[in-house]
Amino acid sequence: MNRMHFTVAKSFGRLQLVPEPNGLRLYYVPIVNGELSADAIGACDVLVPIQAVGGLWATARAFLYGVESLDENVIIRDTEGDVLVKLYRDKPKGAQGTLSGEEISWLRIVTGRSEEERRRIKLGPRDLLCIELACNAVLTLSASPLFQQPTENGLSSTLQPAEHAEPHRLNS
Repeated sequence: MNRMHFTVAKSFGRLQLVPEPNGLRLYYVPIVNGELSADAIGACDVLVPIQAVGGLWATARAFLYGVESLDENVIIRDTEGDVLVKLYRDKPKGAQGTLSGEEISWLRIVTGRSEEERRRIKLGPRDLLCIELACNAVLTLSASPLFQQPTENGLSSTLQPAEHAEPHRLNS
């Protein structure tokens, strides 16, 4: 990957979080027989649109700092089917439904009905920090004058189209 990205590496696969001006690209590659396999079933390349990045950022930040927050669900409509990106944590384990600090955070990416297309990634503090920083980088990039184009009245307000403007999947 030749641009800034954050990596969440697990024993079953690697998720790269790639900030783009139009959103956050989630590039997941499963590990098959001990090797990364971009051609394997379950590999995916999904763009979370900029409109949903702020919610992911706020939820990751809340989970990271152990404060109350609802789950974040992003549904991306695609011609090949819907994609679900869900950032959630276990139910509170404290007295009377309060957070105890023992709750586990998860990222779920669902691109289809098969088990390989339903990825669930357990997130530690470092992983949540990667999501928070990647989302923050998207927000910074989207506001950068380098990615703005002038409008008829001379104000810069819209983003230039990204290389891959529509969310898409690999091998799904």
